[in-house]
Amino acid sequence: MNTKQMIKENNQLQDAMKPNNLSYYQDMVVYIRSSSVQEQKGEELLLEIAQHLLDAQAKGKSAEEVFGSDPESYCKELVEQLPKMKGLSSLQFQLMIPWVALTWFFFVQALVGFITMWAGGPVERMTQVRLSTLILIAGGSYVLIHALLRWMKNDAFKPEEDKRKVNARNIGIYVAITVLILVAGVWLGRLLPVLTVAPWISLVIFLIGIAGTKLLFSSK
Repeated sequence: MNTKQMIKENNQLQDAMKPNNLSYYQDMVVYIRSSSVQEQKGEELLLEIAQHLLDAQAKGKSAEEVFGSDPESYCKELVEQLPKMKGLSSLQFQLMIPWVALTWFFFVQALVGFITMWAGGPVERMTQVRLSTLILIAGGSYVLIHALLRWMKNDAFKPEEDKRKVNARNIGIYVAITVLILVAGVWLGRLLPVLTVAPWISLVIFLIGIAGTKLLFSSK
């Protein structure tokens, strides 16, 4: 069974869980999927946990009775036993974030360019792409996604009320990252050249990016 099939089966198993068990299990899903473990092994573990939970549920037991009152410590022990992402799989994950971000940037660039052409606007301005912008999109997306994954993992087992609360510390971190990205953009913009990319070239780059995403990064 490949990763996509396991995720699909996992979703089906979750449909059979009672609300309390489902909430407990979904926190485990968030924690394990946001950990730096091999995706295949992580999904195998989640399937095993889901099936075990449903067996226990059929006998009238709750998730807490099966896995304990401290699911975070339980999941931490499980994650420590799983193989970490390394080598090619780790490289794929690290590259996927900026790749996808840049792919969709060129889609927007192409779309805006074609609309401008259709409306008879100044196409020249729409064909200018700063090299600094590409670097910031790639680097910024990488930093923000990793920050988001860390935040999701840290909040996985918090009470629902706490999850809904605004975390001033997290907001401060995101604001600081955004400010740094903007400052870096202004600084790099003065040093790096501006590229001329016609809308149809942006479209081609987008299509290549989509094809590359499916070829290089799709779960097998």
